[in-house]
Amino acid sequence: MVGRQIERPRERGLTLVELLVVIVILALASSVVLLNAPPSRPKVKEDAERFAARLALAMDEAIATGGVMRISIDAKGYQFERMQAGEWTPLDDDRIFGRRDFDKGSLAKVEIKDAAFDNARALGGEERPDAAEEGDDKEKTEIALDPLGVQTAFSVRFSSADGAFVVTVDEGGGIAVNADA
Repeated sequence: MVGRQIERPRERGLTLVELLVVIVILALASSVVLLNAPPSRPKVKEDAERFAARLALAMDEAIATGGVMRISIDAKGYQFERMQAGEWTPLDDDRIFGRRDFDKGSLAKVEIKDAAFDNARALGGEERPDAAEEGDDKEKTEIALDPLGVQTAFSVRFSSADGAFVVTVDEGGGIAVNADA
């Protein structure tokens, strides 16, 4: 009796060594992609977008509560204040409306768009004190947030070495953030 050998079919699949080689190749490719990725968003853009979002919340809060609020912007940052018992009270303890400082290297310049100030300047009056820039410690711009939704139009230009962005607020309370050329 002749014994017949039965051939077992070879198993198909990856060996451990082949699997490790594939993982090493994927890791190298991923590192090349990460090293060549564009830089993260500029901090000045984050400052402008955060300012716009917090301002929109404060405007909504003023309308919802019927209380008068204002934003106070200086060279280092901004804070929201609420009228309580006839006095402006900073909302420092509030997580959303508390004081927020600008990123280091960011400058902010406020421009109030008011026809009365523009006419006075055109007629030879003094410049309006609405600029709050770094190094100008005495300047602080305060803008009321009306509980009826009517808003003083203004813009805040955020600039740094990474670029410039403008937050614009119109009379109806619309807020836009745009790159400044």
